[in-house]
Amino acid sequence: MKDPIIISVGGGKGGIGKSTITANIGASLTLKGYSVGYIDADLGGANLHLCLGVKRPYAGLQDYISGKFKKLDDIAVKTAVPNTWLVSGASDFLELANPNYAQKQKIINNLKKMSAEYILVDLGAGSDYHVTDFYAAFSYGIVVADALPTSIENAYGFLKNGTIRGLTRLFSGKPEIQNRIKKFSDPVSRKEYATVHDFLESMSHDFGTEVEIMRKWLHSKKNLLIINMVKSSDDITVGTRFAEMVKKYLSIDLHYIGYVVYAPEVRTSIKEMRPVVLTHESTKIKDCFDAISQNLIVLTKGI
Repeated sequence: MKDPIIISVGGGKGGIGKSTITANIGASLTLKGYSVGYIDADLGGANLHLCLGVKRPYAGLQDYISGKFKKLDDIAVKTAVPNTWLVSGASDFLELANPNYAQKQKIINNLKKMSAEYILVDLGAGSDYHVTDFYAAFSYGIVVADALPTSIENAYGFLKNGTIRGLTRLFSGKPEIQNRIKKFSDPVSRKEYATVHDFLESMSHDFGTEVEIMRKWLHSKKNLLIINMVKSSDDITVGTRFAEMVKKYLSIDLHYIGYVVYAPEVRTSIKEMRPVVLTHESTKIKDCFDAISQNLIVLTKGI
């Protein structure tokens, strides 16, 4: 089997439905014939297992980090979604909520060895490096937001921090370059640079080779956008405007792959611990996830 396509799902703000989105995208992919793995990387507040019909996983990432289990496969459990597995982040050990860099890298490296055509990584809330390390590590990343200004602002900060973190990770052992990159995200020093493009141009004279590496990474990283809990046509267009703003100021393409309508049946599905797309009724929200999963397939597989 080919290496899995790994997609992280973040957004910065809590309460925007990331876990519900993750669960339903995976379920929609299985309805199209793909095998799916779920990783709950929110070690401080894991709840993806509840969206997938798993009341209490017997083990989670904390057991892998601590060395109790040697392989991620050993802690993967079946879910209520056919042809899927879950590695949970649920833990009673608060000290493991913020793994160090080596622990995160161990998880990231071993994810690529797991058996699934798609692996969805549900990230925690916030935009600190504990979250953005996971976002920056994979070629594909979904940003989830709703149409409210607070959510859009948090999503922008998440994307910015994820981009800076990804660029910084390219130059391990080169503190001079890392410090220059970090300064772009500093509110004071950033006044010199209106965009990431301007920042890279400012570095190109002294660090031409490194700037080319950064440009290639920016080009290779596929940032995707989903607007959740849409209630009007104005809410839908928020995604387009946000993508334009990200292109202008962060110099990265943000692919708007779809929106999810607000629907009361989502609340019911959460109570039943079963993704809403697995219900038999034909609904608008199922159409939304069908379109999103199809767009994902086109972007990741070209079909």
